[in-house]
Amino acid sequence: MKKVIITALFLISSIMLFADNMESENNWLKDNPSLGHWLSYEESQLQVDLSRDFYPTDPPPTPVRNIAEFEPMEGVLIRYPFGINYNLIAEMSQETGVTTIVLNQSQEDYVTNIYNSNGVNMANCNFLHAPSDSYWTRDYGPWYVADGNNQVGIVNFPYNRPRPNDNDIPIEMAAFLEIELFGMDLIHTGGNYMTDGMGISASTDLVISENPGLTIPEIDQFVLDYLGIETYHKVPDPNNTYIDHIDCWGKYLDVDKILIREVPVTHPQYDEIEATAAYFAAQTSSYGTLYEVYRVNTPNDQPYTNSLILNDRVFVPITGNAAYDNAALQVYEDAMPGYEVLGFTGSWQSTDALHCRTKGIADRNMLYIRHIPIQGEQPQRPNYEIEAEIIPYSGQPVYSDSLLIYYKVDGGEYTSVNMTLVEDFTYEGIIPSQPEGTEVAYYIHAADESGQSRNHPFIGAPDPYIFIAGPQAPAELIVDPASFDIEMNPDEILTEYMELKNIGDIILNYSISLSDPVDWMSLDPMSGSIAGSDSVNVEITFDSSDLIPDEYTCNIIITDDREETIVPVTLTVAVSSAKEELLLNTTQILSIYPNPFNPSTIIKFSTTEHTENTELIIYNIKGQKVKTLSTSPSRSLETRSVVWNGTDENNKPVSSGIYFAVLNVNNHGSDYTSVKKLILLK
Repeated sequence: MKKVIITALFLISSIMLFADNMESENNWLKDNPSLGHWLSYEESQLQVDLSRDFYPTDPPPTPVRNIAEFEPMEGVLIRYPFGINYNLIAEMSQETGVTTIVLNQSQEDYVTNIYNSNGVNMANCNFLHAPSDSYWTRDYGPWYVADGNNQVGIVNFPYNRPRPNDNDIPIEMAAFLEIELFGMDLIHTGGNYMTDGMGISASTDLVISENPGLTIPEIDQFVLDYLGIETYHKVPDPNNTYIDHIDCWGKYLDVDKILIREVPVTHPQYDEIEATAAYFAAQTSSYGTLYEVYRVNTPNDQPYTNSLILNDRVFVPITGNAAYDNAALQVYEDAMPGYEVLGFTGSWQSTDALHCRTKGIADRNMLYIRHIPIQGEQPQRPNYEIEAEIIPYSGQPVYSDSLLIYYKVDGGEYTSVNMTLVEDFTYEGIIPSQPEGTEVAYYIHAADESGQSRNHPFIGAPDPYIFIAGPQAPAELIVDPASFDIEMNPDEILTEYMELKNIGDIILNYSISLSDPVDWMSLDPMSGSIAGSDSVNVEITFDSSDLIPDEYTCNIIITDDREETIVPVTLTVAVSSAKEELLLNTTQILSIYPNPFNPSTIIKFSTTEHTENTELIIYNIKGQKVKTLSTSPSRSLETRSVVWNGTDENNKPVSSGIYFAVLNVNNHGSDYTSVKKLILLK
């Protein structure tokens, strides 16, 4: 009897507790009717694209770059009422700005009191006054880009929930941060999007089903134009849940690192999740290498992938099961050495956790470093050239003595070498040659006058790039151009150049011969040696003095230590009209001396009388105009000389290479062009 009474009392208390919970939930829903992470029934009946206005704009100036979560952040965006605990907010505020969305000043005052009572660092807090519908700032929050002017802006998109206040938060944030806003008319959500910061992004194929009016190429064009995404992975959702968000099962940890959940073989989605992991393991990262795929065990659908990377810290949702939680945190520590990995409990669900309820705010003044690392086994070289773009978005100059490559050999101590400016924002430094089998670890450091100091990779010394010095690459010859097709007039001499480049590491010996003995072509030198990663230019002189108008052919045969390379040559001697003959005889580039040259050369040319327009222009090997040296009419037969000092139109020195002097003449309707090649050697 006693047992029955106890059971009855337990049932009554359970019913009362259930009733209280139901009443509490109903009251909450009444006060917050749109706060489900899922679509309510009423929302599901609405057309997302008709539920509120959207303001498309032109794309950002190119080239545009979508900023990744693991890049420098100046803050994090959250919303009151909160979906995260105060201890998490307090921890984030210790090192990073916290921007809280509140409705008005009264709500800000209330939240400030709460923050002060819970150890939040108010010196790092600010407030955005704007109406909002929910606390999923990840889903509706702004996406950040750096545009072609190296300015950070926001890309807005139609949020895939019919929640007009949430949908307008990117607009509010652009005004709040005083940065440019761009409208991309592609229905999307932040929980279903991750990017590597270098032109590769991933989502589930939800982005396709939610944009039925767009083809896949049209979707790809949107993300290319507005985000600079050249490769967009769109995969089926392996979780097969209502939400279909990528952050429920995967996450970019770095440019070449991806975290994907793992489940037991008995899990109903085991095959789909393994297929997804295999898919990404077979894909190429922006570094040109296969992704490193890390797995985190989620046997009970724990939301461990739903984490937030905030500069050098990682905030991971944990559930209270120490064994599973500790194993998950260890995976992050293994994948991201040097980062502080912190676990936080909360009202987490498998489809809705810490990442969903927070959104990083890109550092508007970040010092951006772009670098394709040298990794794996590398051929032994005289020097290992390390090149990087270093761009201060603040607009402030970089400190030249801060541009360093730190490297260590076989686990020893780090030493540094300076990087020097190559052009624009591109810098280069040299790691010296190492014996075969040596392990070299390195990272790049830079600082600018705005106070920014950055490493690449972001964490620097704890997780450097590593390569192994391999054996020397064999000598290999590359010839440019691969053929010659020359047109000349009678009694003309023309000089061309052929580059022989050794792309190997070992010295290459070569000799040159002709398939047939000819008097109209000569080469210098006819033999020689080329050091590894070096090149020589062979001067080829064509002489049509003793030739009648016709077509002449011959092969240049280059014999090196491994093989023969044949370069076909065709010379066409043309017939000239009398008027053209006159121009030919009196209007031409006579000489360029010295050639090759450094730092300047003299170009001598002649013009006929009564020339309407005479232009002498320097072009580079791509056909791009470098500098106009002379432009004027000619009233008499004369010879002129012009000095080119190896600079462009802005008087900036140009790089070493092959250039062309082009003399363009117009004489009462007859055009004539004389071209000669120049080589600038520094």
